[in-house]
Amino acid sequence: MVVRMLLGIRRFRLESGPKGTGSSMTTRSTPHSTEQKTRQFSFLGGDPSIDFVNTVDEMLGDSPIDQLESYGDLLDWSEQASLICTDIIASLQEAAQECERDSERVLRQARLFRSHLRDVLTSFVEDRPPEARDLKAITAYARKAAAHSRLDCCGDGFAWVLDEASGCELDWPIWELARAAVALLTSDSLNRLRRCANETCGWLFIDQSRNHSRRWCDMSSCGNRAKARRNYARQTAKRKTKQG
Repeated sequence: MVVRMLLGIRRFRLESGPKGTGSSMTTRSTPHSTEQKTRQFSFLGGDPSIDFVNTVDEMLGDSPIDQLESYGDLLDWSEQASLICTDIIASLQEAAQECERDSERVLRQARLFRSHLRDVLTSFVEDRPPEARDLKAITAYARKAAAHSRLDCCGDGFAWVLDEASGCELDWPIWELARAAVALLTSDSLNRLRRCANETCGWLFIDQSRNHSRRWCDMSSCGNRAKARRNYARQTAKRKTKQG
């Protein structure tokens, strides 16, 4: 029997919901409310840690839009990314309602972790060394995750998973994200990391195309906008030529 160091992260979806500000919403019931609006996130990056970095729209533009406005958004994202199971999500929702100040603290930490991870991934895309402070921060989060992990049976082997005894710890989403980030950063998939060719987008993705030529995070949004700009430029050039 071979011991396998698995992350325990269930298979994530490559796409879900429209790209953009995450304005698409559905309604769900929670233990403390009859209805609650749930933000629908996009999963185009090919890896959960990349998709988390992509929760900022127009990140290279003048006015970036953060999709994670609350701890509830962080839980919604974690559930839709299949990073955390439904039972743990429910426990975290209850804990957040009882400790609002702590949930706000964790949200700030999650955003900070996202910033460190984005900088490390961006440095790789730009073929330059990452900042030591970013690696140190990710390492610190990963160590905290390891302190709350245990070895568990998984099929014919074993898996290194978060201990469900910590299921009410509000930091759980960050621990899962730290584990996912370390897995990505130490994998061969990193060699196929790309950044959307849209100058203001900044979203990252693993290029899984057959000939490794993917340029856009999403052809239906950034790709089509670029196509429209090229067509407009050509039409403008033609008009100027005729007028000249």
